[in-house]
Amino acid sequence: MGAKWQGRLLLVEDEDVLRGLIAQFLRSEGFELVEAADGGEGVERYSSLGPFDIVLLDLNLPVFSGVEVCRRIKQSHPGQPVIICSAAILDGHMAALESLEVDQFLSKPYHPKELLNRIAIEFERAAHRRGETSQNLCAPASFRADRAHANAGRSHTLFKLPAID
Repeated sequence: MGAKWQGRLLLVEDEDVLRGLIAQFLRSEGFELVEAADGGEGVERYSSLGPFDIVLLDLNLPVFSGVEVCRRIKQSHPGQPVIICSAAILDGHMAALESLEVDQFLSKPYHPKELLNRIAIEFERAAHRRGETSQNLCAPASFRADRAHANAGRSHTLFKLPAID
């Protein structure tokens, strides 16, 4: 099938089925994945096993909210890349997360390719910080990093709600 991704990701998602599907997909793409089922577990996994290449974080979590998890992670590692993957991203969340320098947001439901696009953006940013070129990225050769930049703004889901007149 071609080259695989490389990298360690922390996935913090409380919905068991969704977490399992995302984990299975990302592992099939070649990522090493650590899973957490709630905010407390996410903080614990990060403290004991972090930092990670990327943290994938839901916002509406038991124990600690996603914003609190992010705040705790950023206290110990301010440069830790975080991608928010949530069904409910409110303006208050946005302001708090942007103050923590988090600017990658995926609204559920999202397409797996869009998740890979966001991951590629974060890998490219990390490579840029290290002074590497995008040719040194750990992404499959078939993935075009420049395509990821076309979607660098806030994500849109794959379906649109009908317009209300």
